[in-house]
Parts: sequence; structure tokens; C-alpha cells
Amino acid sequence: MRRISKTHMRLQWVVLLACFLSAQGAHSASTPLAPKTNTGLQNIHLKAVRCNDQGFWSFDLVNNAFVQAHVEYFFWREDADADAIEGDAGQVRLGPKSRDTAVLVFSCEIPFTELRQHFQWAPTGFTRQ
Repeated sequence: MRRISKTHMRLQWVVLLACFLSAQGAHSASTPLAPKTNTGLQNIHLKAVRCNDQGFWSFDLVNNAFVQAHVEYFFWREDADADAIEGDAGQVRLGPKSRDTAVLVFSCEIPFTELRQHFQWAPTGFTRQ
């Protein structure tokens, strides 16, 4: 009797170990369905940052979804105390699988990496200004 219980315990440990290892393998092999974006908004990407011909920063907002998207963006500069000193806001209506270019008021003399940024979904029905 004692031998059967030891064998039974070993078998339980092997089954537990196999379940644990298969769960670890399934977790590490999984692929996220919605990739992370640099805007924090699902399927909306900030791309092609460049200095335009007039000397101002411009960028593309790309909608990789199959539905229309309304996005608000805000860029600002901060002083040494982390207080906002200059800002620029805008709204973009992106059709499904499309992109639009936005131009900021910031001169290219200011490094783009010094600009802080925030993106959020715009209320439905806004009018572009």
C-alpha cells in the first residue's frame, strides 16, 4: 500500500510540473492582438516626424483600424520647474486605414525630443478648425 501512494504522489508531481511548464510556454509564445503605440491610443501611430519647408515640426498620425478615428493632440514645452511655457493643440479626423499630416507651431530650432506630448480620443462630432 505504501508503495502505491508514493508512486501516486510522484505521478501527481509530474502532472503538476507538466501543466506548469506548458502554461509557461503558452504564455511566452502568445502574441498581443493590439500592438502598443507611441500615442497610447489603440491603432493610432505617430510617424514621420520631420522639419517642414517653413521650418516647423510636422508629423503624420496614422490610423491602422478599419473604423474612423477622431484624435486630439497636444504638444508643449516646459521650463526648468516643469511648468508649461508654450503649447500647441489640434484635432484630426482619420478615416479607416488612413493618415494625416499635422504641423506644429514649434520651430525646428527646438529639438523635437524637448516637446512633451499627449494624445486622446476627441469627442464625436467635432469640427476641424
